[in-house]
Amino acid sequence: MPEITSLTEQRPSEAKRLHSDSIKASRIAHAIFCSILLLGAIVVSFIAENWLIGSIAAGAVVLIFLMGFIWAKKSYQYTWYWLTDEGLHIQHGVIWRNKTLVPRNRIQHTDVSQGPLQRRYKLSKFIVYTAGTRDASVPIDGLLIETANDLRQELRQEGDSDAV
Repeated sequence: MPEITSLTEQRPSEAKRLHSDSIKASRIAHAIFCSILLLGAIVVSFIAENWLIGSIAAGAVVLIFLMGFIWAKKSYQYTWYWLTDEGLHIQHGVIWRNKTLVPRNRIQHTDVSQGPLQRRYKLSKFIVYTAGTRDASVPIDGLLIETANDLRQELRQEGDSDAV
């Protein structure tokens, strides 16, 4: 009887993770978002002169912050990518696990972008664009900028055949 494995256990040895600083960047971005929510809750409760609403909202924001703090680490643990002759494989998902293959001959172009927080940690978002409407853009967020540029160059060199 074959052993049933999950998607996360089915990856090759050459699979790579995001950079570990992506956890910090994600947690900081989440903290900024929660701070804005908390500030909004304080303003609303001040205007309404009802601190019970503010207290409930503050508790909800703290819960959201804790969930985001945990989610950043879990998302890092379950995100993998690797490059084969077939194309770019991406495996991700904390609750629902997804495995995506972007075939080399379907890649139209790639982008590497950085936000202010990503620049602080020398991280980037690598986006692969393909033909089609569903999953036409496939992002990998949290790569080192050098890694993203190397990945882009590798896909470009081998994908110049214009097979589509």
